[in-house]
This record gives sequence, C-alpha cells and structure tokens, in this order.
Amino acid sequence: MDKEILTKKIKRISHISLCAMAVYVVMNVMGFFSVNRMYMLDFDEHPMPENIIGLIALVAVLFCAIAGFITAFILLNELSKRRTPFTLKISRLMRDLGIYLIVVEIAKAVFIFIVSRELLIGLFWLAGLIFYAFSLVFRYGKNLQQESDETL
Repeated sequence: MDKEILTKKIKRISHISLCAMAVYVVMNVMGFFSVNRMYMLDFDEHPMPENIIGLIALVAVLFCAIAGFITAFILLNELSKRRTPFTLKISRLMRDLGIYLIVVEIAKAVFIFIVSRELLIGLFWLAGLIFYAFSLVFRYGKNLQQESDETL
C-alpha cells in the first residue's frame, strides 16, 4: 500500500476513534450505560490490611483509568497529526496505554475479590499486552524508517 494512502487512513481512523472516544465519555457521564453491579468497600466487614489493599486497588483503578483515557486521547491526537506513526512518542504512548490497561485489570480483580470474594477477570489485561506488543512493533518501525531515511 502506498505510504501516503496508509498515512491518510491512519489519520482518518484516528479522527473517528477520537470522536467515538469523546462520545463514549459523554454518554458514560450522562448515565447511558447501566452498571450491572456496584462494589463497595465496607471497612467494618473486612480486616484493616484487606481494607488498605482494597483502597490502594481502588485508587490504582481510578488513576489508571483516567490516565489511560488521557493517554488514548493524546495517542489518537498524535496519530492524526503526524506524517508517520513510527515515532518514539507514539510507541511510548502505546506502551503506557498497555501498562495502564494491565494495571486496571489486575487492580480491579483485587478490589472485587476483597469486596465480594469473587474472582472476576476481564480482557483489559490482554488488550494491554497487545498494546504493549504493538508499541515494540512501532519502535522497531521507527528504527527501520530512520535507517531508510538515512540511506536516501
């Protein structure tokens, strides 16, 4: 596929994803997506070490979720602006997003286990691993592009 055509497709899908992400956040804040079950940390029901671990897990989930959304927004914005996606900044953003997704899933599983003694593991950890792997591919692509640019 021609380089310019591929770059245009990357920019187009980045713009679409950025808009979809904004719509999702607005709809979620307005309550369009129902929550099936709420998990609350009850300090009287569990021993103090479990409460502390649960609180740390909850803070980790909140921090990584917010940081993940911000990182995804910056990543999509960068992809829509750049001439090439193979830059160190893009690969770092993808790596960070992968790490946030993995931490969110692990911390969420720990929190739910402490609160309800249920072991619920979703697929965010797998998405995180995929983003992390793609960050390595993009870093390798950056090196290849740099070698290609140097030979020309």
